[in-house]
Amino acid sequence: MFKGIVQGTGIIKKISKNDETQRYGIIFPKNVLDLVEKNTVMLLNGCSVTVVRITGDVVYFDIDQALNTTTFDSLDVGNHVNLEIHPKFGVTVGRGGLTGKIKGVAIVEDIIEAGNCLKVYINIPKTLTENISERDDIGINGMSSYIEEISGDIICISYNKDLFNTTNLNTLTKNSPVNVEILNEW
Repeated sequence: MFKGIVQGTGIIKKISKNDETQRYGIIFPKNVLDLVEKNTVMLLNGCSVTVVRITGDVVYFDIDQALNTTTFDSLDVGNHVNLEIHPKFGVTVGRGGLTGKIKGVAIVEDIIEAGNCLKVYINIPKTLTENISERDDIGINGMSSYIEEISGDIICISYNKDLFNTTNLNTLTKNSPVNVEILNEW
């Protein structure tokens, strides 16, 4: 289990694709780079992945099975991704813990500034909406989030603007795809 608290963002430096897998080389910030080594399990935009190589400040991951249920195919060199290192054994995760098993991709419908918060409206696929309700926690790009309201297939989540410094929240715009993990299924 992960905490669902993003520890920083990485910048995609390289993407290598073949028929079955994609390898991502991501520039890590020093504070997160110091916490990883080969075989470290972590979240990359909410998806559980394993470090396969480290060269300088670039950390490499192979993505295969997750290609069908995540936003990885839509990412490009230069995009920012959320990072969270798996907590040490015995660390309390608390409410909203994430498994890293992405259930699907949703689309940002709107973003509205409201004081020190951003209200993000996300269109959740019908296949996922039957398993969520208001006040549930949900994983969006690796951020454990509280569902403030639901209207049809649209959920609203409020994020504090302070998250701009540690997440890729500031890169989201209307029609941005996001990874979704439904937390109340397990």
